[in-house]
Amino acid sequence: MTRRTMLVLVAGIAAVSAPTIATATMVYVAPPAKGSSTSWVMLANDDGSNAVKVVAGTAASISPDGARLAYQVWSPKQDNPTSNVRDLASGATAVLDGTCQPGVLTWSPDSTLLACATQTANAKGFVTGNGLGLAQIPASLEGVPSIPVGNYIPAPGNAVAYGVAFSPDSTQIAFSLMKFGSHAAAGPLYVAPVANATARTAVLARAAAPVWSTSGIAAMQSTNVTVTFNGARTPMVHTQIWTISPSLSSKKQLTHYKASGLMAGPGPVAWSPSGNMVFGFIGGQDHLGMATFRVPGGAMTTLFSSGSGSLQTALAVSADGKRLLYTAGSEDTPAAIKTTSLTGRGTRTLVSRALTVSVTPNWNG
Repeated sequence: MTRRTMLVLVAGIAAVSAPTIATATMVYVAPPAKGSSTSWVMLANDDGSNAVKVVAGTAASISPDGARLAYQVWSPKQDNPTSNVRDLASGATAVLDGTCQPGVLTWSPDSTLLACATQTANAKGFVTGNGLGLAQIPASLEGVPSIPVGNYIPAPGNAVAYGVAFSPDSTQIAFSLMKFGSHAAAGPLYVAPVANATARTAVLARAAAPVWSTSGIAAMQSTNVTVTFNGARTPMVHTQIWTISPSLSSKKQLTHYKASGLMAGPGPVAWSPSGNMVFGFIGGQDHLGMATFRVPGGAMTTLFSSGSGSLQTALAVSADGKRLLYTAGSEDTPAAIKTTSLTGRGTRTLVSRALTVSVTPNWNG
């Protein structure tokens, strides 16, 4: 075999194994290279291999169908980031015309809606409320320069907690809402039609961080408490995971975690495909660990425990229900994207340095 033939063969193999630009299952943001200030949105295979540079950005979220990319570009000169939606096949890009805050842009399961956090401030720059914006994403982005972000929950006077979830059929949305400035641990968790926020129904008191699948909703309920730490009385928030039935007609406390010291408790991140497990975290002061919780019963398996500035952040469950996706790092440095088994064994590093990562429901790394 000639050297030229070998090069052609190798190039052909690379073309087959690299993720297609039309669809993807994983997207992550690579930190700036040495001497640069630009971070890049990357598409990659399920195992993080054959990464392809797509566009400059500071945060990114892949649509569930793998065809669209929502991302943000933010510079120190901007009060708010510029949020965009890009079609991976055509490269057509539209700006989200609104005031989306830095952070996750949440897709609906049918890939037609995007939710983002919004915020308002007075003339002196003091925040006056946190709202929820919704954007309807058209079937084609060709010739679409911008997409309006509607004020689903207007920001002034309101406090929508970060973290919302769409119903599996994309017709409803779950969110936590209370009055701005309230000292409650959390507002009620509401469910409302995406077409009418005022038709909302409270489904769980003092709850946030909903995760919605065909198995129902898992959410984190919070309670204000006072604990004794180093001889002093210290205010804390304790949390437990609750589950709500798919029909929203019943609810049940899943965990009964006994927090001590400055530990807060568990929260949900994702359901397993079969609905027999919730993947989540155990949080507290300077602590973020990972755990799985059996459904029903709430039996907890601690996977990794973090402390002293080290964070293990739970992200997703693989489509076959056998692997867990998470990041490991600290608040001050880029994190590694990793996977592990349901018992915390067989850990593998997919990407050594990343700022954010997002995967579709079909991810199987």
